[in-house]
Amino acid sequence: MSTTFEVTAYRTLWFGFQYDSETVEQGETVGNGALATVRWYDGEPVGDGHLQGQFAALKDVVGDMLDKGVFTPSTARQYLKRKLAERVGDRQELLIPTGESPFEKASLNHS
Repeated sequence: MSTTFEVTAYRTLWFGFQYDSETVEQGETVGNGALATVRWYDGEPVGDGHLQGQFAALKDVVGDMLDKGVFTPSTARQYLKRKLAERVGDRQELLIPTGESPFEKASLNHS
């Protein structure tokens, strides 16, 4: 029996907009987000601060578009998923929950 194993760490990226939009009162807390892989060094996450900043800014802008009526909550989530997949690209693995299965790998060709 082998005692070696690998662990993959993920950063959660929540798609709830109640803190980014004045018109959204509550967001789903289960199945409403994505997971992005994170590199770990010496017990600490490294290299994902840039993605966290981009994601926070993206949510802020999408929240403004919700308030202006440009997006519905559904189109806002779709836009957020697509833009997030573009930002992550091939640098990290991005998992986004779907209705059929718990998670699927995001790709730029998926809408």
